[in-house]
Amino acid sequence: MDILNKINPDKKERDKVSKVIDDFLIKLRKRLKECDLLIGGSMGKDSWLSGDHDVDIFVKFPKSYYKKDISRLLQDKLKGIKFNVLHGSRDYLQVRHGSYLFEIIPVIDIKKHEEALNITDVSPLHVDYVKKNIRDNVQIRLAKAFLKSNNLYGAESYIKGFSGYVVELLIIHYKTFMNFVNNASKWNNQVIIDLSKFYKNKKEVLNNLDKNKINNLILIDPVQPNRNAAASLSFEKFNEFIELCGKYLKNPHEEFFIEKKFDLDELKKKFSKYDIIVLNVDKLEGKDDVVGGKLLKAFDFIKGKIIKEGWKIKESKWHWNDKIIFYYVSEKKELSKEVIHYGPPKKLIENVNMFKKKWKNYKIFEDNSRVYVKLKRKNTKISSFVKDLINDKYFKNLVEKIKG
Repeated sequence: MDILNKINPDKKERDKVSKVIDDFLIKLRKRLKECDLLIGGSMGKDSWLSGDHDVDIFVKFPKSYYKKDISRLLQDKLKGIKFNVLHGSRDYLQVRHGSYLFEIIPVIDIKKHEEALNITDVSPLHVDYVKKNIRDNVQIRLAKAFLKSNNLYGAESYIKGFSGYVVELLIIHYKTFMNFVNNASKWNNQVIIDLSKFYKNKKEVLNNLDKNKINNLILIDPVQPNRNAAASLSFEKFNEFIELCGKYLKNPHEEFFIEKKFDLDELKKKFSKYDIIVLNVDKLEGKDDVVGGKLLKAFDFIKGKIIKEGWKIKESKWHWNDKIIFYYVSEKKELSKEVIHYGPPKKLIENVNMFKKKWKNYKIFEDNSRVYVKLKRKNTKISSFVKDLINDKYFKNLVEKIKG
């Protein structure tokens, strides 16, 4: 498969990455002599994709530090190194070095999940488990590229897809990419995978998990039995993935592994009989997870308003690569010049009288059950309707700038 040459880092890239990381670790070790340092994430498990140079470094403070603010301690020890503080369950640091992004995460050094003081403390155990159990890192890379190129990769709140750790566990379970895709194409409404066989049956699984963490894919964390590692996966992404696997099996092609850039001409060709609204968005500054959440709210705000006003949406998506684009494909339809605004049921006399008083300058109509008035619609075309929407105060608080 030619795609392997694109996603597998070659020796030259590996050597360069290793040198950059080693040089950075030397700087850190001089300041953190009492701590062990562990490379985590995809880089630490050797499941990273070529060109992806994000590096997680876990700073493992001794257990004797459990009463100390290790996040503040880390910041004090790294004074002189330019970093940003990112807020999470425990604050961590971000350092940019050319095309490399280092995230430095303080944890307490633990041997089993029960000893964790913070959810982050368990993460190094995830790294150890994957490194001990993975048979073929290439299979993980194929799965990650497959998901990433189809906007299904990432557990962030604005994506709600498959995290890197979840992908790694799924490949450990299914052993190969093709076996993973074959099985996933047949997934039903709820799939339960328990790699460490903590539980005897489905009932026991459901009784031991937080009800808020139960969804379509229950992947029991092999180092933390009371955790669903796939809890952030949404119903929509779960179903999109099943459908994607079916399409791939019918026509296996390397295009499934290549990220697609937004192509307006292609979109117009595909939906030539529909109205297409395309918005170019500039994001606010901030942490990707927070900014992405705001972008998702902005996208959903417009979509919801379009549907509520009366247009049917055929397809709507948003892309966040080198630039951010929202697009909405709707039926080619001009709405009526009047819109019906319903009041209370006729039998509620007092409410009806209040409605009539409020709309005293309008003719009151009634149908079999309710009273209503007819109002002049401001926008009958979707283009002018959306143009008004993007000037809404709520929308403007979610993005930096938008252009239609």
